[in-house]
Amino acid sequence: MTPADVRTLETPEDAERAVESSKAGLVVIYKHSPICHLSEMAIVEFDAFVRSNEARVSLYQVDVLDARPASQRIESLTGVRHESPQVLVLSEGAVVWHASHRRIRAEDLTAQIAALA
Repeated sequence: MTPADVRTLETPEDAERAVESSKAGLVVIYKHSPICHLSEMAIVEFDAFVRSNEARVSLYQVDVLDARPASQRIESLTGVRHESPQVLVLSEGAVVWHASHRRIRAEDLTAQIAALA
């Protein structure tokens, strides 16, 4: 389940719009796999970040199984090799920070956003 303030990316065009929107402000994209035990831990951290999104950055989430073409498009647009779970922070159309697996932590994401905002 995706919180109301997190937009779901379902198509490659959705992914393109999300990356493009980073030219107007910071964007966070979370890539989630519903069958991965690491994603179970990471989604808790991402949700904690979402609840404390004081910087009001744009938030997106993609299910890497249900929306594989969107996930692949994110990889091709950003140049960051796909992993899941994975979180990407974009600014001006480029990835400025990313983390995957157990390195996804709400406090680290919050600190990165604060440093960039």
